[in-house]
Amino acid sequence: MAKFFLPNPGFELGDQNWNKGTGWAISKDAPTSRSGSWRAVFTGGAEAALDNSPNFSIRPGLKLSASAWFDGVVATAGNGVVRLRWLDLDGVEISVSSSTGVAFGSGYSQETLADIVAPDRAKFVQIRAVITSPDSSTWRLDDLDISGGIIETIPATAKISGHRIVPADTIGVFDPLVGQDKFTEFNAGMSDKWSFVYTFIPALGADLGELISFIRRLGRVEKFFAFDPDRTVPLNGIVNGMTVDGPITNGTNKIPVKAGPVSSTALVAGDYMEVKDQYFQVQRDLLIGPEGTGEAIVWPAVRSTFADGEDIITDNPKMVARITSDLDWRRIEARPVEITISGEEV
Repeated sequence: MAKFFLPNPGFELGDQNWNKGTGWAISKDAPTSRSGSWRAVFTGGAEAALDNSPNFSIRPGLKLSASAWFDGVVATAGNGVVRLRWLDLDGVEISVSSSTGVAFGSGYSQETLADIVAPDRAKFVQIRAVITSPDSSTWRLDDLDISGGIIETIPATAKISGHRIVPADTIGVFDPLVGQDKFTEFNAGMSDKWSFVYTFIPALGADLGELISFIRRLGRVEKFFAFDPDRTVPLNGIVNGMTVDGPITNGTNKIPVKAGPVSSTALVAGDYMEVKDQYFQVQRDLLIGPEGTGEAIVWPAVRSTFADGEDIITDNPKMVARITSDLDWRRIEARPVEITISGEEV
């Protein structure tokens, strides 16, 4: 499981990072807390949710686990349930995964969801605690947790001043029988993944804490979202609603497109787009015909099968990456420090 830390999991920071539905309250009371001094309390006649905020980034196919401790010792009805809400790019609910539930009448008991697979089109996930059929009972909640394939993003306080994003290094093997290196015809000699170098705007040592913590937390194992900062949106603007005119099998550099802007250039060469779990650069202008269809010529090749109707994301498309360099940094309070990291797509 990924080393992810749920913000304010035990409510020791009060309401911070939690949205309370009707009947929920977060307050300090050490004797009724499982740990620390704070816990959440629900009293109500109808089901209501306590949700984390903000939502976490996710990709389809990745696995998540979640847990929460419910105390129903003073309750006379209901069940404590932990849920994962899967949301699309626009924050619209796709589906909900629910635990079986902890019955009323006992003290703190852990309720878990293990290795739940993110569904197709999922871009965000939310952890939710609910009391079902409460019948005006009082329940307590503490120490929530979530782990697995959550993907972190570069801290908003860290600004990229320079970057290089290129195909990952590929070693060609000369085949004397063929008379050439064994590469695909399209973009011969290029890897099927990206590599990159980011240089961040220099800052005083005291102001680098969030970026340093982010890099150290990831190490060279955990994943985060990377991107080309010059093309977080297409040159001609965001194109909404386009989908794959599929299904598409792996190995191809051509992605048929439908529901595009009629009789126009949807994307230009050098723009990026995201489909399911892969980050592509458009190699030629994507021209859309009078019926809203076209063909995107992309790099790298498709690595996994795409279903018909899969969303094509042009609003800040991203790749899943990991850091490949060591952190070479010393805290120097008196002058700005420049930090550079390298990484690759995974």
